[in-house]
Amino acid sequence: MNYRIYKKILLIFSILFLMNHTLYSQDEDNMWVVGIGVNVVDIRTPDDIVGIFKDYANGTIEDLNMNGGFVRAFAGRYIKNGISVQISASANTIKKGFRYNNGDPLIDDSFFAMDAKLKYDLNRFFGETAWFDPFVLAGGGYSKIGDTNNYNVAAGWGFNLWFSRTVGVNFQSDYNHHFESTATDYFQHSIGLVFRLNSSPRFKWKGKR
Repeated sequence: MNYRIYKKILLIFSILFLMNHTLYSQDEDNMWVVGIGVNVVDIRTPDDIVGIFKDYANGTIEDLNMNGGFVRAFAGRYIKNGISVQISASANTIKKGFRYNNGDPLIDDSFFAMDAKLKYDLNRFFGETAWFDPFVLAGGGYSKIGDTNNYNVAAGWGFNLWFSRTVGVNFQSDYNHHFESTATDYFQHSIGLVFRLNSSPRFKWKGKR
């Protein structure tokens, strides 16, 4: 287990948390969320668009990676007009790599990723709710799988289910495509708890009074 990766994630999460409190003291209208949970990584095998969609939607779990401390932490800040920015860091261990088939020998590659994405709140189309926030997102980031370093573009979707004004569950699923052909493109699915910080009854997450 690579404890240095988890120390990086803890440090990033702490910095984002402190940034939130600093900004809160400057502007109470700024709305932030932070979250922590687990992630699943699926190394993409097909090369064509149809094959990629089939790989994503095939429903099998035999090629999924949920090993070691498969943790993910994130922070997000609302901007305006349904748009927010999200920064995240995640770790995992890849046992089932490129072109893995059930019964193949397992590998043992560390996984670390950092991402920055823009999110768009789909409630702008469907109507506001107090408990369900679906979204789409796109952006880019950096990943290190074993000894391979990559920069990538990413797109995906997800939602928040709010139990209260401050606590909810976050689900997110996205596809990460690397600029170089290194057989390490991947899908990542995550679930965890999400917390609204410096929230005020006078202001809604959507930025409306």
